[in-house]
Amino acid sequence: MARCLLPLAVAVTACAVSLSRPAAAQESDNQAWDGGFNQKAERRSDFVIGLSSGLMLGSAVGYPNEVEKLDEPAYEASSGLVLGPGGAAWIGGALTDWFSFGVGGAWFGGSSGKGESSGGAFIFRVETFPLYGLGGGFRDWAWFGTFGAGGLTVKTEDGRRGEGGFTSVAGLGSAYELFRVGHFAFAPSAEYLLIRSVSLTGHQSIFGARVVFYGGPG
Repeated sequence: MARCLLPLAVAVTACAVSLSRPAAAQESDNQAWDGGFNQKAERRSDFVIGLSSGLMLGSAVGYPNEVEKLDEPAYEASSGLVLGPGGAAWIGGALTDWFSFGVGGAWFGGSSGKGESSGGAFIFRVETFPLYGLGGGFRDWAWFGTFGAGGLTVKTEDGRRGEGGFTSVAGLGSAYELFRVGHFAFAPSAEYLLIRSVSLTGHQSIFGARVVFYGGPG
């Protein structure tokens, strides 16, 4: 009986070994694959700190933040075309060479012969370098979106006033990192912002420059 079981046991053992080899190989392959997370950054990684500033060109029209005065021509306050400073500061992280995000604040304001406008906002910023894969100078062309909430006030020369109250802010911009010094990247930038609430609407464009500090690589 034992002699009959011996060949059977050998055959079962050989079959088990042969079946375990592909599974072991597959496990080894899975261990070797890191999902791409071990890819080394070339230009941007870790934390990000940014500051931008420039010339703001825009306009705003609003009403007092009172229900009975909304959309009433007698209470309308228009800043006209205003010029003044604008900018933003943010802190966040770079997940890859071509994608980063951050939170921070923005400020804007200006004046004209008709009036003035001023305000600020808390912002969330998303930035991408969509042509990074093409290499060369394309790796430094950024597009970014800004979303947030804040306030904006309009005052006219004749004393009328528009109050944005709680305003929503949305914007789109672009920058090109012309040169880098260590972990710092310097770039000209341009951005458009729409600022809106029930009682006020503002359109602002900011043309200037920015500096960004990247924690890595390096």
